[in-house]
Amino acid sequence: EASASTPHGDTVRILLLEDSPMMAATVVMALDSEGHDTVHVLTVAEAFRALGDDIAFDVALLDVELGDELSFDLAHHLGKIGLRFMFTSARDPNLMPPEFSEAPYLRKPYDLAHLFRALHELRA
Repeated sequence: EASASTPHGDTVRILLLEDSPMMAATVVMALDSEGHDTVHVLTVAEAFRALGDDIAFDVALLDVELGDELSFDLAHHLGKIGLRFMFTSARDPNLMPPEFSEAPYLRKPYDLAHLFRALHELRA
């Protein structure tokens, strides 16, 4: 099955907002092994800081629930600046706020094949 990129220069710069270090390590390793450049952050504040750096991201993967905070403010911001994003969460997608009911959503736990396919669709 084709992955989200080719090994020939189609590097995707990905902002990964994920509060589980184990999950993040797995995802970063998998994405980077496919030739992507993944920046992992643990909090919404860190995500905003990363967006303020000189890194131009292509897409963002947003865990919905990060301890006591939710990633919806960041998602609103990404929508305003035109950066495509996808939510990841174990929560029922029907519990998402109405304004994000059409947003791409990857339900946890997911396997890497689902992640690569979802990332490919996000970039299409």
